[in-house]
Amino acid sequence: MRIFYLSKIVFLFFLNFVFLVQAKAQEDAIENSLTALIDSASEIRVTTKNKKEYSEAVRQYKDILSSARSIQYETLSLNDQVDYDLLISHVKTKIFEYETIKLYTLHPISYFVLGRTNSLFTRPGAIADRGIREAIKELDRLPEILSNAKENLSNPARVWTQNAIYEAYYAGVLLNDSIPMARIDDPKLKRELIQAAKKASRSVKSFENWLEKDLLKRSNRSPRWKPEEIEFYQFTHEHLDEFGVDKMLEIALKDEIGTRKKMESLAKLIHPSGDLKTVWEKMKDEAPPWDGVLPMAQSFVDIASNWLKNEGDHIVTIPTYVDYGAKITAPMGRRALSFGGATIGPTVAGRQSGYYILTPLEDRLSKKEKASRIRSYNPYWTNVISYHEWLGHNVQKASANENVTRKMRQLFRSAYFSQSWSFYLEKLLEDEGFFKDRFDYQSSLKHQMARLQMRMWRIQRIITKLKMAKGEMSFDQAVQAYIDKIGMEPTNAFIEVQRDSQTPSPPGREIIGEIVILQLREEYERRLGNHYSLKRFNDNLLTYGDLPFKQIRRLMFND
Repeated sequence: MRIFYLSKIVFLFFLNFVFLVQAKAQEDAIENSLTALIDSASEIRVTTKNKKEYSEAVRQYKDILSSARSIQYETLSLNDQVDYDLLISHVKTKIFEYETIKLYTLHPISYFVLGRTNSLFTRPGAIADRGIREAIKELDRLPEILSNAKENLSNPARVWTQNAIYEAYYAGVLLNDSIPMARIDDPKLKRELIQAAKKASRSVKSFENWLEKDLLKRSNRSPRWKPEEIEFYQFTHEHLDEFGVDKMLEIALKDEIGTRKKMESLAKLIHPSGDLKTVWEKMKDEAPPWDGVLPMAQSFVDIASNWLKNEGDHIVTIPTYVDYGAKITAPMGRRALSFGGATIGPTVAGRQSGYYILTPLEDRLSKKEKASRIRSYNPYWTNVISYHEWLGHNVQKASANENVTRKMRQLFRSAYFSQSWSFYLEKLLEDEGFFKDRFDYQSSLKHQMARLQMRMWRIQRIITKLKMAKGEMSFDQAVQAYIDKIGMEPTNAFIEVQRDSQTPSPPGREIIGEIVILQLREEYERRLGNHYSLKRFNDNLLTYGDLPFKQIRRLMFND
C-alpha cells in the first residue's frame, strides 16, 4: 500500500513537473513571438520615400497586427503587456500616417532627411568617423528622396510649402557653409563628406525651385486637421481616452481665464500702469543684442543647475555631464524652432553631454523683423526656456538613455511625456522657491510673469489648433491670438502656428500632461506614505522613457 501511495505521489509530482515545463515553454514561445514582432516592426524602413516603400511598409505593419492577434495577452508579464500595447499603438499609428491620411503627400518638409548630417554640428569638438560615414550615406540618398517627393506631394497647405522653401534654404546653409568648416581628423573622410554634400546641395536647389515654381501654386489645402484625426493620436498613440477634443478645449479655456487673472494681478506689482501689454513690452526692452544672448542663456543654465544641486537638491537628480550649456541651433532646426530646444550628446566614458540650443536670427528676415524677433530673447523668457529645455528635456533624455533598455520602449516615442515633464518642472521650480531664492523682488516678479506667459503659450496651442480643427478659427486668427494673449512677436507667432498645423498630433501635451503627472504624484504619495519624497517620485518618473502615461502608471504601481 505504501508503495502504491509513494508511486502515486511520484507520478503526480512528475505530471506537475511536466505541466510546469510545458507552461514555461509556452510562456517562452509567446515572449519569443512578441520579441520577433517587435524586431520586425523596428526593421521596417522607408528609405527613399517612394510610394512602393510606403505601400510595402503598410503591408508589413498589417501583417504584424494580424500576427499579434494570436498572442494571449493575459498570459504575458506586465512588462510584456506594456510592450505589446506600445507595439500595437506604434503599428496602428504608422498605418494611419501612411495609408489613411497619407502624410507623405502633404508634408514637404519631411523630405529633408538630413538629421544625421545636421547632428554633426550640434556638439563641440571633432566628429567621430562613424557619424561622418552615416552622414555620407544620408547625403547620398537625398537626391533620390527629393526626386520621389516631387512624385508624392500633391496638395499641401500653402504655409507648409512656404516652410519647406525656408527649410531648403537652411539645407543649403548646412551643405555649403557648415560642412566645409567641420572639424574632421581624417582628410580623406572629409573630402568624401564635402563631395557628397555638393551633390546633395544641387538636388536641394533643384527641389527648392520646384517648390517655388510648381508646388506652391497648387498648395491649396487648409492648414487645419479634423477633430477625429487629432483624436486618433490622442486615443491610439497616447492612450488618453479621457481627453478628447472637446474635453481638452474645455480645460484650456478654463485655464486661460485663470492664467489671465494671475497675469493681470502680477502686472499691477510690476508696473504702475498695471497694463499687461505695457509690462510685456518693458520686459522685451531688456533683451540684449544677439551676441549677448548665448552668454546670458549659459549663465541661466549654470544658475538653475547649481540651485538644483544645492538648495533645490530635493527636487530631482541631475546627471553628471561631460559638458552642458547653451549653443546655437544647427541649420536644419532654425525654422522649426522659433526660440530654442534641447539636444543630448553621445555618451563619453559613461557620461553624457546635453545642450540648450538657441535659434539665431534668420538670415532671410528683414532688419525690422530681426529687431522684432531679438526682443523675444529678453532675460525672463530666455531663463524660463533655458530650464525648460536643458533641465527639462536634457535631464529627461539622459535618464531615459540610462534606464530604458527594452527595444520597444526605445522605438516608441510619446511627445506627451517629454513635453509635460519639462512644463511640470517650470512650475515646480517656482513652487520650490527658485525665483525668490535667486533674484531680487522685481526680477522675481518678471520671471513669474514670463512663466505665466509660457503657460498661456501652451494654452493657446490647444485653443488655436482645436478651434481651427472645429472650423471656429482661421490660421491668421490663430497667429493673432499668440500676439494678443502673450505678447509674442509676429514672426515667432507665425512660426508657432505653422509648426503646430503641419501634423494632426494633439496639442495638449504640456497642459494635459501636467494634470496627469500631478495625479500620478498624488497617488504615489498616497501609496508610499512616510516613504514618499518629491525627489523619489520625480526620479522614478524619469526612468520609464517616453511612454504614454497609462503605461507609466502600470509600471510605477505594478498593476
